[in-house]
Amino acid sequence: MLIGAAGGIGEAVAQTPDAAELLRLVQAQAARIERLERRLAAVEGGSATADAPAPAPEDAGLAQRLDKLEQAQARQPAVNWSKGAPQFTSADGRSVFRPRGRVFLDASSTGGSGFANRNLSGTEVRSLRLGAEGAYGRIGWNLEGDFADNGVSWKSAYASFAHTLFGQKSELTVGNRLNDRGIDGSSSTSNTPFQERNVVGTLVLPQRGLFGVGLTERVFGRGWHASLSVAGNDLDNAGDGNDSLTWAARAHWNPFKRERAIVHLGAWAFYEDIGAGSAGVVRASAIGGHFNDEVKLAPGSVAGAESGRGHGLELAAVAGLFWGSGEWGRRRIEGLDRRGAYTAGYDAYAVSAGWFLSGGAPAYVADTGTWGRVKVERPVTAGGRGAWELKARYENADFRDLPGGGAGHAWTFGANWYLNDYSRVMLDLVRWQTDNRSGKYLAADQGYTLNTRLQLVF
Repeated sequence: MLIGAAGGIGEAVAQTPDAAELLRLVQAQAARIERLERRLAAVEGGSATADAPAPAPEDAGLAQRLDKLEQAQARQPAVNWSKGAPQFTSADGRSVFRPRGRVFLDASSTGGSGFANRNLSGTEVRSLRLGAEGAYGRIGWNLEGDFADNGVSWKSAYASFAHTLFGQKSELTVGNRLNDRGIDGSSSTSNTPFQERNVVGTLVLPQRGLFGVGLTERVFGRGWHASLSVAGNDLDNAGDGNDSLTWAARAHWNPFKRERAIVHLGAWAFYEDIGAGSAGVVRASAIGGHFNDEVKLAPGSVAGAESGRGHGLELAAVAGLFWGSGEWGRRRIEGLDRRGAYTAGYDAYAVSAGWFLSGGAPAYVADTGTWGRVKVERPVTAGGRGAWELKARYENADFRDLPGGGAGHAWTFGANWYLNDYSRVMLDLVRWQTDNRSGKYLAADQGYTLNTRLQLVF
């Protein structure tokens, strides 16, 4: 093939002064390649034959140089950009390192409230997070710091050990890690369809919050997973009192699983020994979005809390471009105050749905029963239109069983525009209603809040 090409080149350059020399070089190169091909064919045939010519000295030198080049390349670490930041992997594949981070830039505007102080507008950097993750064989690690609410705090800070338990793939985590509790509560806010987790994920949780330093064992089966954890407070604990100790468990099952359709069933529960004098036993919910601290459900207060129990149920489904989910949770608190022993509780629920108009599909992670990162078919950065998603949610929380506790609900309608796998623009319009019995806004009130976000995650 190449010899024939050499003849064509000779004819084309015959009119030039150096045609003969050029023709000789091309034909010599073609002959060299032909000899190498015959040698390769002889080796692949099982053994060298008498017809196979001995390698020319220049061929042997070329082969040696190629061998050295291949060996040098094999010792170099591999670099992969598929996750938005460079991931470095050692030549043997046992060591991995990747920087990671995220930027959430928000704008918010509230109107329609009967209280003028609630009608606020503004912008904020919702989250600036920077960290890294890596692995050495079966041992992994993750470390992230976050700037939010005008303060810096540690988030993920843990080591993990991959192993097998009862013949199933498993992972033991030691350190500070996000709770495994509910679909939204267990998912990163980088992946949840709405700008904030639903009220089940933000309110029905132990005193220690979304994170806690301790041990977590996770077991992954085919279409299911289960976890068990024991943890104290998170890394921001001041260390001037006892931690609250929390035992928690969660399991999910996919009774129906196809390439483009899946059903999710899940349940979780926790028990907590609440440290004496602990703050934040119950939390107010920013029902209109994160920026406006005036639009919250007042949960009331509890004194002398000693222990708590919580449990919840999950249901979700994905069918092609559609997804839907429902969550419910309840928490009961027991304690002793000046009136004697008491038991009080509250509950919350949320129902959500979404539809991808084009360019992507719901990102459900079957291994963990959480929301994952949406894969964009035609990224804007590559000349495409990105992916478009419409979404809606209703959520309700009721604290009226607690002293001074209120109640409220919210409808949220919005859209997400995924520019590529690592960035999206979010729009959430929230129609909220509160009926507080404590705090600054004691009468029933309602209004709307428009929230937008530019999100970058790597």
